[in-house]
Amino acid sequence: MILKVDVFRFLYCLVLFCLFACNGDGELPLRCSLAPEVGPCDALIPRYYFDSKENECKQFDWGGCDGVVPFDTLEECEECVSSGG
Repeated sequence: MILKVDVFRFLYCLVLFCLFACNGDGELPLRCSLAPEVGPCDALIPRYYFDSKENECKQFDWGGCDGVVPFDTLEECEECVSSGG
């Protein structure tokens, strides 16, 4: 009986995870498809975003304040895209 309960809990958690992690329509989650914004500052800090038109992660130069930085590293971007979020 305990084994059945554990299996049920595992499957329940797995379903909940999929519901929250996947959007179900085959599109990438919002975090993976955020457009980069340099921001008002003048630093040239390399950051990354996913270019959905070319279907690849690309680098952009973040200004260092405000703006939108989807990913700090290329690896984070690639992981988000390959895992679906």
